[in-house]
Amino acid sequence: MHPQYLLPVVHPAFELLKRSAKMLHFIAASAIVMNAVRSWQLPGSSTVLCICQAIIAADIYIFVFFSKSILTGAPRMNIIFRLLESLTLLGIGITLAFSGEAGIAFLYLLAAIAYFFLMHREVRVIRAESVNIKHTGITVPDLLIDTELGWNEIRRIVPRYHGIMIETLRNRKIDLPFRKNLKIDELEQINDFCRQHLQTKQ
Repeated sequence: MHPQYLLPVVHPAFELLKRSAKMLHFIAASAIVMNAVRSWQLPGSSTVLCICQAIIAADIYIFVFFSKSILTGAPRMNIIFRLLESLTLLGIGITLAFSGEAGIAFLYLLAAIAYFFLMHREVRVIRAESVNIKHTGITVPDLLIDTELGWNEIRRIVPRYHGIMIETLRNRKIDLPFRKNLKIDELEQINDFCRQHLQTKQ
């Protein structure tokens, strides 16, 4: 079995997503409230549907204003609310589309897709926000799609106690700090592993 090193890092894109969590929940709740108020004013609208949307939005507002640190303190709860928002926005978009309001429906459907994507990435943040060093190369986490670098694409790699720097043959530099400093023996093992594979690929 080939050894590998999974090193938790602080990634700027993921940190931005975490800091934006409350704002994104607030935007979703506001969009749901706007549709509920708008639907309430239309003749023949469903009172039950409007009330349900208002209750969902109220729950999200409560979650936003009474949670100190959503993504770090309650990551799974954050995912549940993101799923609720995505499904609600999707339902609103479909309802509006069948009502013949294509323009507004498109906006809500677009928002639903965006929130589903955000939920997927937030799940990734919880599971693995790490640089993975293995015998085939290095996997670097990213918001859109993880970057896979083969050893033949890497010019040099500099593991440090507090972070790692990777330079590719295309002059791209990736410098990410670790969430926890490495121990001396861990750093030596990673250094030896990287040096061996870089020499093998040359």
